[in-house]
Amino acid sequence: MIIFFYGDNNFKAKQKINELKTKFFQEIDPNEHSFNVLDGVMVDLTEISQTVNTGSLFTKKRLTLIENIFANKKVSILEELLNYLQKNNLEKSDDILVLYEPKLKNQKGKIVKVSPNGEKDSPLNAKEKKLFEFLSQQKFTQEFKPLTPAELSGWIKTEVEKRGGTIKSAAVTELINYSNNDLWQINNEIEKLINYKPATEIASSDIEKICSPAIDDNIFALTDALGNKNKPLALKILEDQYHLDVADEYLLAMLLRQFKIILQLKVSLNNGESPSKIGPSLGLHPYVAQKSANQTKYFTLAQLRRISSELTHLDYLNKTGQTDFRTGLNLLIAKM
Repeated sequence: MIIFFYGDNNFKAKQKINELKTKFFQEIDPNEHSFNVLDGVMVDLTEISQTVNTGSLFTKKRLTLIENIFANKKVSILEELLNYLQKNNLEKSDDILVLYEPKLKNQKGKIVKVSPNGEKDSPLNAKEKKLFEFLSQQKFTQEFKPLTPAELSGWIKTEVEKRGGTIKSAAVTELINYSNNDLWQINNEIEKLINYKPATEIASSDIEKICSPAIDDNIFALTDALGNKNKPLALKILEDQYHLDVADEYLLAMLLRQFKIILQLKVSLNNGESPSKIGPSLGLHPYVAQKSANQTKYFTLAQLRRISSELTHLDYLNKTGQTDFRTGLNLLIAKM
Protein backbone atom coordinates (compact mmCIF):
# COMPACT_ATOMS: atom_id res chain seq x y z
CA MET A 1 0.00 0.00 0.00
CA ILE A 2 1.25 3.48 -0.89
CA ILE A 3 0.05 6.48 1.11
CA PHE A 4 0.97 9.94 -0.18
CA PHE A 5 0.66 13.12 1.90
CA TYR A 6 1.73 16.57 0.75
CA GLY A 7 1.09 20.21 1.57
CA ASP A 8 2.49 22.85 3.90
CA ASN A 9 0.07 22.28 6.79
CA ASN A 10 2.80 20.48 8.68
CA PHE A 11 0.83 20.17 11.92
CA LYS A 12 -2.18 18.37 10.41
CA ALA A 13 0.05 16.13 8.30
CA LYS A 14 2.15 15.09 11.31
CA GLN A 15 -1.05 14.51 13.28
CA LYS A 16 -2.32 12.17 10.54
CA ILE A 17 1.00 10.32 10.38
CA ASN A 18 0.95 9.83 14.16
CA GLU A 19 -2.59 8.42 13.90
CA LEU A 20 -1.38 5.91 11.28
CA LYS A 21 1.57 4.90 13.46
CA THR A 22 -0.61 4.47 16.54
CA LYS A 23 -3.10 2.30 14.63
CA PHE A 24 -0.26 0.21 13.13
CA PHE A 25 1.34 -0.38 16.54
CA GLN A 26 -1.98 -1.24 18.19
CA GLU A 27 -3.29 -3.59 15.51
CA ILE A 28 -0.18 -5.05 13.87
CA ASP A 29 3.12 -4.29 15.59
CA PRO A 30 2.82 -3.72 19.37
CA ASN A 31 6.58 -4.15 19.81
CA GLU A 32 7.33 -1.53 17.13
CA HIS A 33 9.83 -3.76 15.32
CA SER A 34 8.46 -3.12 11.83
CA PHE A 35 8.42 0.68 11.60
CA ASN A 36 11.18 2.68 9.90
CA VAL A 37 11.73 6.34 9.06
CA LEU A 38 13.98 7.28 6.14
CA ASP A 39 15.34 10.76 5.51
CA GLY A 40 14.23 11.49 1.95
CA VAL A 41 16.88 14.19 1.55
CA MET A 42 19.71 11.68 2.02
CA VAL A 43 18.24 8.28 1.14
CA ASP A 44 19.07 6.22 -1.96
CA LEU A 45 17.06 3.50 -3.70
CA THR A 46 19.12 0.68 -2.17
CA GLU A 47 18.22 1.82 1.35
CA ILE A 48 14.56 2.21 0.37
CA SER A 49 14.28 -1.26 -1.19
CA GLN A 50 16.16 -2.93 1.67
CA THR A 51 13.92 -1.27 4.25
CA VAL A 52 10.61 -1.84 2.47
CA ASN A 53 11.38 -5.42 1.41
CA THR A 54 13.02 -6.62 4.62
CA GLY A 55 10.74 -9.10 6.33
CA SER A 56 10.25 -9.30 10.08
CA LEU A 57 10.11 -12.32 12.34
CA PHE A 58 7.47 -10.59 14.43
CA THR A 59 4.96 -9.14 11.94
CA LYS A 60 3.79 -9.79 8.38
CA LYS A 61 3.58 -6.09 7.51
CA ARG A 62 6.03 -3.19 7.58
CA LEU A 63 5.38 0.53 7.89
CA THR A 64 7.98 2.80 6.28
CA LEU A 65 7.87 6.61 6.30
CA ILE A 66 9.90 8.65 3.81
CA GLU A 67 9.83 12.41 4.22
CA ASN A 68 11.11 15.00 1.73
CA ILE A 69 12.20 12.71 -1.12
CA PHE A 70 11.58 15.59 -3.57
CA ALA A 71 14.39 17.50 -1.80
CA ASN A 72 16.93 14.72 -2.51
CA LYS A 73 19.97 16.07 -4.38
CA LYS A 74 20.65 12.83 -6.28
CA VAL A 75 19.56 13.55 -9.85
CA SER A 76 18.25 10.06 -10.64
CA ILE A 77 16.51 9.20 -7.34
CA LEU A 78 12.98 10.26 -8.33
CA GLU A 79 13.07 8.32 -11.60
CA GLU A 80 14.55 5.29 -9.81
CA LEU A 81 11.88 5.44 -7.11
CA LEU A 82 9.07 5.69 -9.66
CA ASN A 83 10.39 2.66 -11.57
CA TYR A 84 10.78 0.73 -8.31
CA LEU A 85 7.23 1.50 -7.15
CA GLN A 86 5.72 0.54 -10.51
CA LYS A 87 7.84 -2.59 -11.00
CA ASN A 88 7.15 -3.97 -7.52
CA ASN A 89 3.45 -3.09 -7.61
CA LEU A 90 3.70 -1.68 -4.09
CA GLU A 91 0.22 -0.16 -4.21
CA LYS A 92 -1.13 -3.72 -3.88
CA SER A 93 1.38 -4.87 -1.26
CA ASP A 94 0.49 -5.58 2.38
CA ASP A 95 3.47 -3.45 3.43
CA ILE A 96 2.70 0.23 3.95
CA LEU A 97 4.88 2.94 2.42
CA VAL A 98 4.06 6.52 3.49
CA LEU A 99 5.62 9.37 1.53
CA TYR A 100 5.21 12.85 2.98
CA GLU A 101 6.19 15.99 1.08
CA PRO A 102 5.86 19.14 3.23
CA LYS A 103 7.54 21.26 0.55
CA LEU A 104 4.97 20.55 -2.18
CA LYS A 105 1.78 22.58 -2.36
CA ASN A 106 -1.03 23.44 -4.74
CA GLN A 107 -0.64 27.05 -5.85
CA LYS A 108 -3.51 28.25 -8.03
CA GLY A 109 -4.02 24.79 -9.50
CA LYS A 110 -0.33 24.04 -10.07
CA ILE A 111 1.94 21.98 -7.83
CA VAL A 112 5.05 23.90 -6.79
CA LYS A 113 8.04 23.27 -4.54
CA VAL A 114 8.34 25.59 -1.56
CA SER A 115 11.83 27.07 -1.50
CA PRO A 116 13.79 26.15 1.65
CA ASN A 117 15.86 29.33 1.35
CA GLY A 118 13.12 31.93 1.40
CA GLU A 119 13.23 32.38 -2.37
CA LYS A 120 10.44 32.10 -4.93
CA ASP A 121 8.55 28.79 -5.10
CA SER A 122 9.48 26.76 -8.18
CA PRO A 123 7.45 24.57 -10.58
CA LEU A 124 8.15 20.83 -10.73
CA ASN A 125 10.60 19.58 -13.34
CA ALA A 126 9.74 16.68 -15.66
CA LYS A 127 10.94 13.89 -13.32
CA GLU A 128 9.24 15.48 -10.32
CA LYS A 129 5.98 15.78 -12.26
CA LYS A 130 6.03 12.10 -13.25
CA LEU A 131 6.55 10.91 -9.69
CA PHE A 132 3.98 13.35 -8.31
CA GLU A 133 1.38 12.28 -10.88
CA PHE A 134 1.91 8.62 -9.98
CA LEU A 135 1.70 9.26 -6.23
CA SER A 136 -1.28 11.60 -6.46
CA GLN A 137 -3.25 8.91 -8.33
CA GLN A 138 -2.90 6.46 -5.44
CA LYS A 139 -6.04 5.53 -3.53
CA PHE A 140 -4.71 7.00 -0.29
CA THR A 141 -3.57 10.50 -1.19
CA GLN A 142 -4.24 13.65 0.82
CA GLU A 143 -3.20 17.28 0.52
CA PHE A 144 -2.82 19.20 3.79
CA LYS A 145 -3.68 22.82 3.10
CA PRO A 146 -3.49 25.72 5.54
CA LEU A 147 -6.84 26.09 7.30
CA THR A 148 -9.19 28.86 6.23
CA PRO A 149 -10.13 31.39 8.95
CA ALA A 150 -13.46 29.60 9.49
CA GLU A 151 -11.79 26.17 9.61
CA LEU A 152 -9.17 27.44 12.05
CA SER A 153 -11.80 28.88 14.39
CA GLY A 154 -13.72 25.61 14.31
CA TRP A 155 -10.57 23.59 14.90
CA ILE A 156 -9.63 25.65 17.97
CA LYS A 157 -13.09 25.23 19.51
CA THR A 158 -13.00 21.48 18.85
CA GLU A 159 -9.52 21.09 20.34
CA VAL A 160 -10.48 23.04 23.46
CA GLU A 161 -13.61 20.90 23.91
CA LYS A 162 -11.62 17.67 23.37
CA ARG A 163 -9.45 18.67 26.32
CA GLY A 164 -12.43 19.39 28.55
CA GLY A 165 -12.70 23.16 28.16
CA THR A 166 -14.79 25.84 26.47
CA ILE A 167 -13.74 29.08 24.80
CA LYS A 168 -15.54 32.30 23.84
CA SER A 169 -15.63 33.33 20.17
CA ALA A 170 -13.76 36.56 20.92
CA ALA A 171 -11.02 34.53 22.62
CA VAL A 172 -10.72 32.30 19.53
CA THR A 173 -10.10 35.39 17.39
CA GLU A 174 -7.60 36.74 19.91
CA LEU A 175 -5.71 33.43 19.95
CA ILE A 176 -5.51 33.40 16.14
CA ASN A 177 -4.13 36.96 16.16
CA TYR A 178 -1.51 36.03 18.74
CA SER A 179 -0.39 32.90 16.93
CA ASN A 180 -0.12 34.14 13.33
CA ASN A 181 -2.09 31.02 12.25
CA ASP A 182 0.66 28.67 13.47
CA LEU A 183 -1.06 25.42 14.50
CA TRP A 184 1.97 24.23 16.46
CA GLN A 185 1.85 27.34 18.61
CA ILE A 186 -1.95 27.33 18.88
CA ASN A 187 -1.85 23.72 20.06
CA ASN A 188 0.73 24.60 22.70
CA GLU A 189 -1.23 27.68 23.83
CA ILE A 190 -4.47 25.67 24.12
CA GLU A 191 -2.70 23.27 26.48
CA LYS A 192 -1.49 26.20 28.60
CA LEU A 193 -4.96 27.77 28.66
CA ILE A 194 -6.68 24.52 29.66
CA ASN A 195 -4.22 24.06 32.52
CA TYR A 196 -4.77 27.68 33.58
CA LYS A 197 -8.60 27.54 33.47
CA PRO A 198 -9.59 23.85 33.61
CA ALA A 199 -13.23 24.41 34.60
CA THR A 200 -13.98 27.93 33.33
CA GLU A 201 -14.71 29.31 29.87
CA ILE A 202 -11.61 30.83 28.28
CA ALA A 203 -11.94 34.58 27.61
CA SER A 204 -9.88 37.14 25.67
CA SER A 205 -8.32 38.38 28.91
CA ASP A 206 -6.93 34.88 29.48
CA ILE A 207 -5.22 34.95 26.07
CA GLU A 208 -3.54 38.24 26.99
CA LYS A 209 -2.37 36.87 30.35
CA ILE A 210 -1.18 33.43 29.27
CA CYS A 211 -0.32 33.45 25.57
CA SER A 212 2.64 34.92 23.70
CA PRO A 213 2.38 36.84 20.42
CA ALA A 214 3.26 34.76 17.31
CA ILE A 215 6.83 34.00 18.30
CA ASP A 216 7.66 33.90 21.98
CA ASP A 217 9.91 36.76 23.13
CA ASN A 218 12.19 34.06 24.53
CA ILE A 219 12.73 32.80 20.98
CA PHE A 220 13.69 36.33 19.91
CA ALA A 221 16.03 36.53 22.91
CA LEU A 222 17.56 33.17 21.98
CA THR A 223 18.18 34.15 18.35
CA ASP A 224 19.57 37.51 19.52
CA ALA A 225 22.01 35.67 21.80
CA LEU A 226 23.04 33.33 18.97
CA GLY A 227 23.49 36.26 16.59
CA ASN A 228 25.71 38.03 19.12
CA LYS A 229 27.71 34.79 19.62
CA ASN A 230 26.72 34.84 23.31
CA LYS A 231 26.54 31.07 23.78
CA PRO A 232 26.31 31.12 27.61
CA LEU A 233 23.23 33.37 27.42
CA ALA A 234 21.68 31.20 24.69
CA LEU A 235 22.13 28.08 26.81
CA LYS A 236 20.70 29.86 29.87
CA ILE A 237 17.58 30.90 27.93
CA LEU A 238 17.15 27.29 26.81
CA GLU A 239 17.52 25.99 30.38
CA ASP A 240 14.89 28.49 31.54
CA GLN A 241 12.48 27.15 28.91
CA TYR A 242 13.15 23.56 30.00
CA HIS A 243 12.41 24.47 33.63
CA LEU A 244 9.08 25.96 32.50
CA ASP A 245 8.26 22.58 30.88
CA VAL A 246 8.03 24.04 27.38
CA ALA A 247 7.75 21.08 24.99
CA ASP A 248 10.93 20.21 23.09
CA GLU A 249 8.97 19.91 19.83
CA TYR A 250 7.49 23.38 20.34
CA LEU A 251 10.91 24.93 21.01
CA LEU A 252 12.37 23.32 17.90
CA ALA A 253 9.39 24.32 15.73
CA MET A 254 9.60 27.94 16.92
CA LEU A 255 13.38 28.13 16.47
CA LEU A 256 13.18 26.65 12.98
CA ARG A 257 10.32 28.95 12.04
CA GLN A 258 12.16 32.01 13.34
CA PHE A 259 15.34 31.28 11.41
CA LYS A 260 13.30 30.68 8.26
CA ILE A 261 11.57 34.05 8.77
CA ILE A 262 14.93 35.79 9.21
CA LEU A 263 16.16 34.03 6.06
CA GLN A 264 13.12 35.13 4.04
CA LEU A 265 13.55 38.71 5.25
CA LYS A 266 17.29 38.66 4.49
CA VAL A 267 16.67 37.46 0.92
CA SER A 268 13.97 40.10 0.38
CA LEU A 269 16.11 42.92 1.80
CA ASN A 270 19.07 41.86 -0.34
CA ASN A 271 16.77 41.98 -3.37
CA GLY A 272 16.03 45.63 -2.59
CA GLU A 273 12.48 45.19 -1.36
CA SER A 274 11.02 47.84 0.94
CA PRO A 275 11.17 46.83 4.64
CA SER A 276 7.63 48.17 5.17
CA LYS A 277 6.23 45.88 2.46
CA ILE A 278 8.14 42.68 3.21
CA GLY A 279 6.24 41.81 6.41
CA PRO A 280 2.74 41.95 4.86
CA SER A 281 3.92 40.11 1.73
CA LEU A 282 5.17 37.25 3.93
CA GLY A 283 2.00 37.28 6.05
CA LEU A 284 3.88 38.29 9.21
CA HIS A 285 2.46 40.10 12.21
CA PRO A 286 4.05 43.63 12.34
CA TYR A 287 5.63 42.83 15.72
CA VAL A 288 7.25 39.66 14.35
CA ALA A 289 8.34 41.39 11.13
CA GLN A 290 10.03 44.26 12.97
CA LYS A 291 11.83 42.08 15.51
CA SER A 292 12.95 39.62 12.83
CA ALA A 293 14.14 42.35 10.44
CA ASN A 294 16.42 43.65 13.20
CA GLN A 295 17.93 40.18 13.52
CA THR A 296 18.92 39.90 9.85
CA LYS A 297 22.06 41.95 10.55
CA TYR A 298 23.43 39.23 12.83
CA PHE A 299 23.67 36.54 10.15
CA THR A 300 24.87 36.05 6.58
CA LEU A 301 22.66 34.23 4.07
CA ALA A 302 25.02 31.25 4.18
CA GLN A 303 24.79 31.08 7.99
CA LEU A 304 20.98 31.26 7.93
CA ARG A 305 20.73 28.50 5.34
CA ARG A 306 23.14 26.30 7.29
CA ILE A 307 21.35 26.84 10.61
CA SER A 308 17.93 26.15 9.04
CA SER A 309 19.29 22.97 7.45
CA GLU A 310 20.87 21.78 10.70
CA LEU A 311 17.69 22.45 12.71
CA THR A 312 15.68 20.49 10.14
CA HIS A 313 18.17 17.61 10.41
CA LEU A 314 18.00 17.76 14.22
CA ASP A 315 14.22 17.50 13.98
CA TYR A 316 14.61 14.34 11.88
CA LEU A 317 17.20 12.80 14.24
CA ASN A 318 15.02 13.54 17.26
CA LYS A 319 11.89 12.04 15.69
CA THR A 320 13.72 8.89 14.62
CA GLY A 321 15.30 8.43 18.06
CA GLN A 322 18.85 8.94 16.80
CA THR A 323 19.58 11.78 19.21
CA ASP A 324 18.17 13.49 22.27
CA PHE A 325 16.71 16.88 21.31
CA ARG A 326 18.33 18.84 24.13
CA THR A 327 21.75 17.30 23.62
CA GLY A 328 21.50 17.87 19.87
CA LEU A 329 20.48 21.51 20.23
CA ASN A 330 23.23 22.21 22.77
CA LEU A 331 25.79 20.72 20.36
CA LEU A 332 24.38 22.79 17.49
CA ILE A 333 24.68 25.98 19.56
CA ALA A 334 28.25 25.07 20.54
CA LYS A 335 29.15 24.90 16.81
CA MET A 336 27.72 28.34 15.99
